[in-house]
Amino acid sequence: MKYALLFGFALALGFVSAIPPGGSQIEMAKRAISGRLTAAALVIAGSVSSDIFFGAISLYGLAHFLEVKWVFTTFNILGAILLCVLGFLTLKEARKPKRRLAKHWGSESGQWSFLTGLSVGLSNPSMLLSWLLGVTLAKQLGLASPFPGSAKAIFIAGGAIGLGGYHVVLAVILTRLKRFISKDTMKRIQVGMGVTLFALSSLFIYQAVRGAV
Repeated sequence: MKYALLFGFALALGFVSAIPPGGSQIEMAKRAISGRLTAAALVIAGSVSSDIFFGAISLYGLAHFLEVKWVFTTFNILGAILLCVLGFLTLKEARKPKRRLAKHWGSESGQWSFLTGLSVGLSNPSMLLSWLLGVTLAKQLGLASPFPGSAKAIFIAGGAIGLGGYHVVLAVILTRLKRFISKDTMKRIQVGMGVTLFALSSLFIYQAVRGAV
């Protein structure tokens, strides 16, 4: 019963923590709104894989590795570069003629969609803090004390399913809304997504500078 409550708590926590927009969410939305639900799902799969990776690091005692200053700074620099590249490519696509825009949105292979979600997720070491905060809340509620390896695996599974579940729901909604969105509106949305990616990259740069000081 306790494990079921722990799983449910992690599931809800993962779902809620996925709501704030991030790089992976934007890349998923670009593909979903262009009607490429499979490509969007592969971005989600890549992002969830990175979440599981950080969850395992956090819960199985390896988080100290990313506490090393140069490692944390390197991750943030790479994340900033990656988001800038994605932002540039997004804005470049928005400049294409309207008749070609829908064709090009999310038109890359499935492998690239998965790698995009994975790389964007892995470039965000602050996910460690989210997992550690979740464990702290679970312990305060008496759901993670004691916290053996099996309980940690259940917590990671619940959190990952919650994170992925939110993005799946959002992807389906965006895919359904596609028919009601004009090409001009799609163009404006993509410009907004590109600008948001650049804004997110500035947060990574700030974290890198703060971590290096």
